[in-house]
Amino acid sequence: MSTKKNLTWLLVPIITLIATISHTPTIIRAESPNNFSDIKEGNSHFVAIDYLRANNIIQGYEDGTFKSKQKISRAEALKIFILASKAVQEADIVKINESPLSDVPTDSWFAPYVAIAKEKGIISGYEDGTFQPDKTINLAESLKIFLSCYPELEYPSTDDIFADAVSTDWFAKYAAYAKQKTLVNITLENKIDPNQDMTRGYMAEIIYRKIMNDSISNMEFGKATYYGNGADGANTASGEKLNNANFVAAHKTLPFGTIVEVTNLATGKSIQVKIIDRGPYGHGRIIDLSMGAFATLADLSVGVINVQDKVIHLP
Repeated sequence: MSTKKNLTWLLVPIITLIATISHTPTIIRAESPNNFSDIKEGNSHFVAIDYLRANNIIQGYEDGTFKSKQKISRAEALKIFILASKAVQEADIVKINESPLSDVPTDSWFAPYVAIAKEKGIISGYEDGTFQPDKTINLAESLKIFLSCYPELEYPSTDDIFADAVSTDWFAKYAAYAKQKTLVNITLENKIDPNQDMTRGYMAEIIYRKIMNDSISNMEFGKATYYGNGADGANTASGEKLNNANFVAAHKTLPFGTIVEVTNLATGKSIQVKIIDRGPYGHGRIIDLSMGAFATLADLSVGVINVQDKVIHLP
């Protein structure tokens, strides 16, 4: 196994023209002339927000902004989650005459969403009979509510999830599913910070990843980094010598010769790479790119980027 730069990773979606994979990268830039005014290239949730906006899954504010760093309340998150998952259609949201929980006034804008979510078993409220609609929602609560919108989901084992999310936690099965489907950001220490306050941008990212995973079976998300200069010319697990100028990469499991499309989630730029090596093995990392491939997606000084990747061709 060749020596790799000790940096964090991110998954990238991959596009391929097999005949030219080593020489001529395909670069696709997300065109978003109608995107929110405050969502520009470089925003870590750029691709997710742009996709959800284009498909009318999320909305911004009247001033044309989205405010991706702004924290989101339980009421706001619930509305977005149930509509994005299509657990409920907007046309089914009607006024209610009876409060579903003690702190949900029947004339509040969120009351119909709380009522139908409670009816469908998506939420149950706190032990004191409240919903606390104005409270900022955290990651663990977000995963529980969002994934509960999909009653048909099959959850994996809760053994060995994250360093800060264990099998005895109330949200363990949702965290396990999120790990299996790469829905959340994972640190090198195998942590997700389940108690972190959710932002509108991170919420959009989780929704986007779930939608992509449901529609594209061979897509994954995570971090990407690159081989250092010292690895150039070294043997790889496939037996091919590494040429850092070629568009090649390492992946944990994909067959050698697989063509993968990798996309920088902060810019929408995509390239095609060929899998010739094994790795990376750090938590949250999904692909190790040659220097040439990484430099096409981002400046080398960045070191690590969030990406999505998908198989374009199997050998």
